[in-house]
Amino acid sequence: MHVRRKTVIQVANEKVPFTTAAQWAGLGSDTRERGMKVTCLSCGGQGALRVYPDHGYCFGERKWYTPVSLLAEYWQMDREHAAEKALEEIGYKLPDYTDLWALASREPEPAREALAVALRTWCEANCPDWRTRQYDPAAARMLSQCLGLLPMVRTEADCRLWLGRCKAAMGRVLAPL
Repeated sequence: MHVRRKTVIQVANEKVPFTTAAQWAGLGSDTRERGMKVTCLSCGGQGALRVYPDHGYCFGERKWYTPVSLLAEYWQMDREHAAEKALEEIGYKLPDYTDLWALASREPEPAREALAVALRTWCEANCPDWRTRQYDPAAARMLSQCLGLLPMVRTEADCRLWLGRCKAAMGRVLAPL
């Protein structure tokens, strides 16, 4: 399946808040849920442009504004260049082919939930009364500690190490008395 990459305009409209774009365009920093009335940059109508927290709308021209379209109007440039400039202003760097290759070639995230299931399955297979013993305070505490370490598991080697050590720890807790 082919995934279409977002355009620089789409990225900028997602990353740059409209209220920030409105401030850069000199429209003020006041935000109101029902919109702030200001002079439109395009038609010049006083109070024609309503600035909402997530967009703008000129009632004089019946024109919808996104962060990029507002900044393109203010900076007097096309939307693509306005998007690039806006992203630069907020310190966002668009990924280049080097970044995309690094992302594509990195090791996949481990299936941590599958590791948790594997440990519970091992406990059930190695402890005949697991259904009741899992509620024993010592067993529950050890299982909780093991599961609490899962966010630190990042590689395939970490997966093997975590599962091996947790099986050993659970084995000691579940050993017959």
